[in-house]
Amino acid sequence: MSVIGLDLGTSGVRAVAFAESGAVLGSATAPLELLRDGTGRAELDAFSLIEAAERVVRDAAVAATAAGDAPGALGFSVLGEAVVPVDAHGGPMARIAVSMDGRGAPAARAIGERVGAERFQQITGQPLHGMFSVFKIMAGGDGWADAAGFRCVGDLLAERWTGVPGIDLSQAARTGLLDVDSGEWSEELLAAVAIDAPWLRRDRLPVPFPAGAVIGGLAEESAIRLGMPAGTPIVAGAHDQAAAYLGADGRPGGRAVIALGSSDCLTVGTPDRLAGLDDTGFAGYRVDDGLWITLAGTAAGGWALEWLAGMLRREVGDVFGAIAEEPPALLVLPYLAGSGTLDNDPDARGVIHGLTLDTGVPELARAFIESAGFEFYKIAAAFRARGVGLGELNVTGTGASNAAALAARADASGLELTPVTSDASVRGAAMFALRALGGGPAALRAPADEERTARPHPETAPWYDLQRAAYVDLYRATRAVASHLDISAQPHQKEKNT
Repeated sequence: MSVIGLDLGTSGVRAVAFAESGAVLGSATAPLELLRDGTGRAELDAFSLIEAAERVVRDAAVAATAAGDAPGALGFSVLGEAVVPVDAHGGPMARIAVSMDGRGAPAARAIGERVGAERFQQITGQPLHGMFSVFKIMAGGDGWADAAGFRCVGDLLAERWTGVPGIDLSQAARTGLLDVDSGEWSEELLAAVAIDAPWLRRDRLPVPFPAGAVIGGLAEESAIRLGMPAGTPIVAGAHDQAAAYLGADGRPGGRAVIALGSSDCLTVGTPDRLAGLDDTGFAGYRVDDGLWITLAGTAAGGWALEWLAGMLRREVGDVFGAIAEEPPALLVLPYLAGSGTLDNDPDARGVIHGLTLDTGVPELARAFIESAGFEFYKIAAAFRARGVGLGELNVTGTGASNAAALAARADASGLELTPVTSDASVRGAAMFALRALGGGPAALRAPADEERTARPHPETAPWYDLQRAAYVDLYRATRAVASHLDISAQPHQKEKNT
């Protein structure tokens, strides 16, 4: 019996029907438009996402059924932190606020003063940061303060399709409200949040499920729209980074995974929660009884590349398909949406340092690629400093298919990087669906292309040693002059918002 993995991302949605052998029986993809208004908000239209998700699932299901192997279950891979208010029937009341949306920063500061950053991380496993769903909800506004409930994207669809608002444990952790040790919503944090946001209550949150658990069966009306039988199990999946870790064959103690997407993340799996991370930028959560995930990354990986291509009015593949062969005398801080979770600095800003009249697009493109490598070096060093080995490193995402860019990241990070197919997240989602049916998920893992492993070049190693140190120095030097650049704090924005 086949299964469907549904990958819900920021830039698009993808559904793939897999046979139990791992063979692809059908797939479909639909793009999504990220909406920005110049004030730091970043949103998706909820109705467009619902329509796109239902369309790609139906296309994949119909193809699998035509191949004689109708889908027996569906599992999710879900973009982190994105949240939407809903009415009493589960219908969206506003746009979806995605991870890079900046509206939650003031609320995060308030909870930091009230609860403390270290206590917040002890409870939730996440560093205190405005990206998390709770802080977007606290920001309130039209459709939020009077909502009947709040949903992340996976549970929004689960409720629509089954009537049960089920959220997986890893995605629940990314809301910033889950006690990751107990797997329940934190009463301590809910009480602290209620002081500023009385509309955020426990009964307005979805029900947490471990990955691989059945949330519910497809309702008849939903089954017609999705092209699957009524009662087909809808299965709790995972945060997209955890799904990518599993789909790319991540293994505790033996193999970590880098996912190159809208955000770039380095993910490590362990049997239990890592200790000693309460004062760090690392994020961690439970996936199920046998796997904990710890990760860190930059908030603007693929987004930064798309930004540069957009500024140049060229396609991403055109800009980054012809990067400089030699290391450029440039440094880029890719902090176009804050620094990400290791430095945990929402006020960090992007920087391009070293521009001259001789700088060309190939040099600039390579410098942006290298910045991701410098981040991975910092993250790997932070793991090692806490006694956590990475083992081998598999790399997934669309960026893993660009050999020259992968080689540049290997040089900048000092790490050996082995690419796998770009559909690791959707494979991870399907693995959870297959588990719910009692099947073995091993055949669904993405194969590694060891012949294309990128290794740091010894002849440029001294240069990159200097560049890594300079990268850290550049952040420290520019951090002090960036605090007044908050868009919402500028006088003309204050006038607009009053």
